[in-house]
Amino acid sequence: MTEYARERELRRRSRSLLGVLYLTTMSALLAVKVGWVAALAGLVSVLVVVYAVFTVIVWRDGRAEARRRAAGAAPSWPAQLPVAVAQQLGAKAPGRHSRQQEVGELLGRLSLVDGELRWEPREADRKRAVGPVVWDRSWSPEVTPLWGPGSQGHLRLTRAGGIVADLWIRHPADLSRVLGLSGAR
Repeated sequence: MTEYARERELRRRSRSLLGVLYLTTMSALLAVKVGWVAALAGLVSVLVVVYAVFTVIVWRDGRAEARRRAAGAAPSWPAQLPVAVAQQLGAKAPGRHSRQQEVGELLGRLSLVDGELRWEPREADRKRAVGPVVWDRSWSPEVTPLWGPGSQGHLRLTRAGGIVADLWIRHPADLSRVLGLSGAR
């Protein structure tokens, strides 16, 4: 992972830990107010609802991709491309076009078409003239699953000369299988 990727993952893990601490603190305060049984029942019900909603969303995403592939579409995965990488690779990025370095990620979809990986921005960014980015076979992929919910992963594409592109993807095991990699690291 590049330095940017390590920093992003550290921020994501820190936010997750803060969320768990917040939930624990609020549950303890609620337990003092209404009793342990009611607080535990409330906490469990909230967790069950969140898990159920999350599962339905992931299930729908998987079903939609299965339908796309059955209809003959190229395999694809939701992906986030850092703005700095998009600019480095020649894609026009939205936002301020000042001399400050752009930060954040662009949402889009990564697909495998004729042996090339192609990232397409979401419709809102396409309307703002953000273009696609294509990586040919000269780029070496490395897929790493990430800790956390939602089957998240990191795709690192490296080209001779030290050029590196980071993308965050969903379903890293599927991407590794389709790319023919020996396994996600």
